[in-house]
Amino acid sequence: MSMQPTSNQQVFFYAVPAMAIAFINLPSAMVLPTFYVEHTAATLTGIGVVNLLRWWFDAATDPIVGYLSDRTKSPWGRRKPWLIVGAIVSSLAIFQLFRPPADAGNVYYGVWLCGVYLGFTIFSISHLAWGSELAVDYNDRSRISTFYSVMTVVGSILFWVLPIMLAPFTGTSEIGPPVINGIAWVFIFIMPAGALLAVMFVPKGHSLAQQSPQPLRETIRSLRFNKPLWRFVAAQAVWGIGQGMFLSVIFIFMRDYLLLGDKFPVLMIWFFVVQTVSMPVWAKLMGRYGKHRCWAFSWAAYSLVQPVVLLFEPGTDVFVPAMVIVTITAFINAASYIAPMALLGDISDYGTLKSGSNNTGNYFAVQTLLQKATMGVGAGIAFPLLAAFDYQLGGVNGETALFGLILVYIIIPAVTSVAAAIILWNFPIDGRRHGIIRKRLEQLASRQAKGDYEQKGLSQG
Repeated sequence: MSMQPTSNQQVFFYAVPAMAIAFINLPSAMVLPTFYVEHTAATLTGIGVVNLLRWWFDAATDPIVGYLSDRTKSPWGRRKPWLIVGAIVSSLAIFQLFRPPADAGNVYYGVWLCGVYLGFTIFSISHLAWGSELAVDYNDRSRISTFYSVMTVVGSILFWVLPIMLAPFTGTSEIGPPVINGIAWVFIFIMPAGALLAVMFVPKGHSLAQQSPQPLRETIRSLRFNKPLWRFVAAQAVWGIGQGMFLSVIFIFMRDYLLLGDKFPVLMIWFFVVQTVSMPVWAKLMGRYGKHRCWAFSWAAYSLVQPVVLLFEPGTDVFVPAMVIVTITAFINAASYIAPMALLGDISDYGTLKSGSNNTGNYFAVQTLLQKATMGVGAGIAFPLLAAFDYQLGGVNGETALFGLILVYIIIPAVTSVAAAIILWNFPIDGRRHGIIRKRLEQLASRQAKGDYEQKGLSQG
């Protein structure tokens, strides 16, 4: 079977919706909890509990969406209808979440936060599985993942540019109610527009499965015995706990510890600009040294670089050294944008070879389920842990409270990154082995097609 690679233009349109997701996803995890505590009736401990429950709610919906996505039949393919539904649901929920009344409490925050991530789940599971089906080989997945990751970074940059653009009107570049309100309006424009571009201009993708999607019991069984999947999931789960804690307090650390609150948008813009430039470099490195080795190396390197920030003296003079650290960590973290999507596609091919059925949506659902669950643990622990150390947001804090912030922001994420790197280092699917898997899949699909043709000829005769 000969399959032509998807053109760069088509891959670009495929990747465009990732910009909208990233515009909300990562930045809101950094600043939205703090915004609610400071501008609504929500409480520090309550936000921590809601974040934990939200991650678990989000995780519980992943396998349902993945299972249904793999079994959807429509004139536009399996994945595209889910993109439209996800865009609508998330847009409606964002409009409420980012425009809260002053008396909004923990329940208001939790309900609309769950609505946002339900929409993201409906959209993202199908979108990621679709991207895997657009690729034709090991390195082609890195190409598609790079496009996807670049658009993700563009969306994140857009989030941090917005406070600067509004500064002449608000008098500050810090993130407050006017910026949060503006974010909602931007999202409900770019999310539906991106989904429509992808649906209209990108092909359905390829499937090398020889069987129809399996019943639920057989699907669970095939996932259960896919050892590369669980090696991958274990590494991401360990890393996810630390990452969830890190993302929850990064804004607090920069504002309260380094005293760079007004410079935070600039730091984040530079971070994502460096990531964008770094992604093609990592894509080439992964083609040479393997996706899993590069990814594991980036985790280990991060754990060594991040603690250096503790050597800096807080204040305005720390801005330049902070930019240096941001530059280094941005280059390192670029690998984590490219590798997961590309590597999980390879794992899905292995599962298809073993089971004969394409369950790509389920693979991405399992991965995101456990990633969200573990990041939820990290996010859910972070704020209560700060409270346990008597940390006061925006207030004066003693050594004990500051140690609690350092523990959440640096120490635990560094330990989990090293542990995850060790788990992933000897991952069993590299470029050579994936080439064998794809060759066997194509041979089996070709035989199946030939058999179907001969059977059709006999029945007609």
